[in-house]
Amino acid sequence: MTSGVITAVHQDSKQKKRYHIYIDDSLAFSVHEDILVKYQLFKGKELEDKQFAEILIAEERNKAYLQALRYLGIRPRTSAQLERYLIEKGHEKEIAKEVCDRCERQGYIDDEAFAKQWVRERLKWKQRSAFALRRELQLKGISSDIINSVIQGISRDEELDAARKFANKRLKGESRPVDIHHERKLLQALARNGFSTTILNRLRSEWRSGEGADEC
Repeated sequence: MTSGVITAVHQDSKQKKRYHIYIDDSLAFSVHEDILVKYQLFKGKELEDKQFAEILIAEERNKAYLQALRYLGIRPRTSAQLERYLIEKGHEKEIAKEVCDRCERQGYIDDEAFAKQWVRERLKWKQRSAFALRRELQLKGISSDIINSVIQGISRDEELDAARKFANKRLKGESRPVDIHHERKLLQALARNGFSTTILNRLRSEWRSGEGADEC
């Protein structure tokens, strides 16, 4: 049934913000209270087919939006992550995109701020190379322009410091200065994690000259 007169509106017994709409004494559909109020879905209102279709689409958008807010409330996300999440929840791609755009306009999503924060924290706590950080941001759906801008903002000293800390964690409990055996293993590990040849050469020089002994 898609048209007729609303004969009853019942609040859901468990989800207090959902309401069941009856048309001509038969359950027709359920909506969130936001949609109930927006379309004035109260007893006695007459609905036509066109209005019914509009209400169902509005309900779908509202459902996706509320799911997005809950998802974003757990921790910051990228626009691509949110869109993928909503599609996985069964929403059409068009609606998922609309909700993402809305969240972006409202400031709930900011890919550039996300990328900057991600880079700061990963450099500090995980000692990632610029190469690895670029790859991580790509996997999160950040645009190339934003990635390039954020990665270019990493100074050589910041990446060098991350590389030192990366190596130092693997030297815990080992003797200093670094011997040839440990040097080879450390350089291989650093290379696998995307640190550049320039960084590797700088660390090798420090280890061989004893510059980094105190920092280790």
